[in-house]
Amino acid sequence: MRAADLTLAAGLLLAGLCVALAALGVIPVRRWFARLRAVPHLFAKSMVLWCVACGTAASVYAMRILSRTGHDPAALLGVILAFFGGELLLMCLKTVLKNGKDDNHD
Repeated sequence: MRAADLTLAAGLLLAGLCVALAALGVIPVRRWFARLRAVPHLFAKSMVLWCVACGTAASVYAMRILSRTGHDPAALLGVILAFFGGELLLMCLKTVLKNGKDDNHD
């Protein structure tokens, strides 16, 4: 069995264990949800982290392609980074152009 298969199996086992413990009431899921609801702009913060993580992973993968094959993955990297950069740009424009419903922006 390969290491990737073992990692996937261990991850699925851990996820199933967490779901089972939450269903039994051992893990206080309602308190976690209450804490998550209290975090302001949680979606925007998580999207920024997601886009940065995916961009970093794509850059690392492009460097791997370049080092192993010698082919230039600039087009692939450009498309991936443009997608995630566009997502961040849309969120930035939404924040800048909003009408001030959440906060006291003038």
